[in-house]
Amino acid sequence: MKLWKSVPAVALLAAGTVVTQPAQATTQQTTATCALVVPARVSVAASYNYYLARLGAGCPANVYTAVWKSAPIATSFPQGRLEFTHGNRVAQFGFTGAVPPIGTITWKPAGGATDRNGVKVADLGTAYTVSRCASVAALTGGRKGSRTALLTTVSYWRPLHDRYERWAGKKVLIQYQEIGSTTWKGLAYVTTSSVGQVTYNYHPNRTRRYRVYVPGTTSIWDDYSPAISR
Repeated sequence: MKLWKSVPAVALLAAGTVVTQPAQATTQQTTATCALVVPARVSVAASYNYYLARLGAGCPANVYTAVWKSAPIATSFPQGRLEFTHGNRVAQFGFTGAVPPIGTITWKPAGGATDRNGVKVADLGTAYTVSRCASVAALTGGRKGSRTALLTTVSYWRPLHDRYERWAGKKVLIQYQEIGSTTWKGLAYVTTSSVGQVTYNYHPNRTRRYRVYVPGTTSIWDDYSPAISR
């Protein structure tokens, strides 16, 4: 009777038989990016100005805390922090009308979004808001015979005095629209006096709709007055 002997592993390799270990699956985790939704533009128009921010696309449902910093400072918290805490997905921020941020506000991440255990669950995205002071135009008018008189008053928010003030020496455009038309046309450029007002007289011989356009600057938003018919 012939007995079989065990063959060493080295002999099997030499014979061309390869022994392999089972492959281990590799798991690659991708981190979500949490967007911040803030107003694209804000107007400084009061002694204190409030706005809302929201967690946007890509924010996991289990986000418990997320913090951004603003530059220039656009909140009442240190370093202009905008904080979403306790799982809230909406946060309020604001600033005074006396010391407002003017220009482009950049909202930069202050770390990552974490769950209630402090574990990071998402990166934070950068967002931007443009902030300027508000301007306001008012238009009144009257007709006597064929003559139409239009009185324009222009004001803007002045941080130095924390209030609206008349805009002296401001060039504005009076526009008109024929009744039944949807097209606005330029009528005349006029410049306000030292008290922020200007009167324009002319003879259209018919009723028209009027409004005033106030061009903006790098620190003050443009504005249209409500339309009137005369």
